[in-house]
Amino acid sequence: MDETQGPLALTVHLLANSGHGSLLQRTLDQLLDCICPEVRLFQVSERASPVKYCEKSHSKRSRFPGMSVLLFLPKSLGEDRLFRILDSLQHSPWQYYPTQDTRGRLCPYLLANQEFYSLDSQMPIWGVRQVHSGSEILRVTLYCSFDNYEDAIRLYEMILQREATLQKSNFCFFMLYATNSFALQLSLKQLPPGMSVDPKESSVLQFKVREIGQLVPLLPNPCIPISSTRWQTQDYDGNKILLQRWESSSVAQTGVQWCRHSSLRSP
Repeated sequence: MDETQGPLALTVHLLANSGHGSLLQRTLDQLLDCICPEVRLFQVSERASPVKYCEKSHSKRSRFPGMSVLLFLPKSLGEDRLFRILDSLQHSPWQYYPTQDTRGRLCPYLLANQEFYSLDSQMPIWGVRQVHSGSEILRVTLYCSFDNYEDAIRLYEMILQREATLQKSNFCFFMLYATNSFALQLSLKQLPPGMSVDPKESSVLQFKVREIGQLVPLLPNPCIPISSTRWQTQDYDGNKILLQRWESSSVAQTGVQWCRHSSLRSP
């Protein structure tokens, strides 16, 4: 079975405050239905009560949003789709993500001259880019602190049981789903030295895995069972991860080999 056509390996769970879940789910579905109606990547659920987030102290260090979602739209499809999506992002419940701090200084260079939007301060930031050619791409990007980048690649290679495609020295991606006209990617981007990651507390990455037993001892952080089929852990930069055991009649041996031969740094 082609790994880009099988069951989707990734689901992004977004945790909304009570009473807001259905609105946010409907908003995401309406935005993505015109691009990839066959892919249900985002699932919104509600908390019983709001959560207050405490700002962590990072003296003399810049912080960068831990997760983004970018839509790449080819010019060949015309500008109507681009304008329609941009118009949607400028209406509630979407919020403009500021690219300047309280002193009027631009945020880190990766956000310079780019517009981003978000549904919540603790959910991923979203952006739209027009490209000259190729297929439409939905790319979920995790930003990694400089020292954690190489270990993060090995971690997600082990979880996804496939090698990353290295595009630049500080950027790689995994192809999760692909057709002739659409591609879904999970990418990792290395931040410059001295820049820390701000994990999005209301965003959880859930992966389908076949070999929980051999995978858990190799993870960099504690892995806690939360049900009979799901375990919770974190990556090196604090992004929340759920591992869901995927029952299959034919377990691929590649998964076992990845677990046996992967070597991950302890935290």
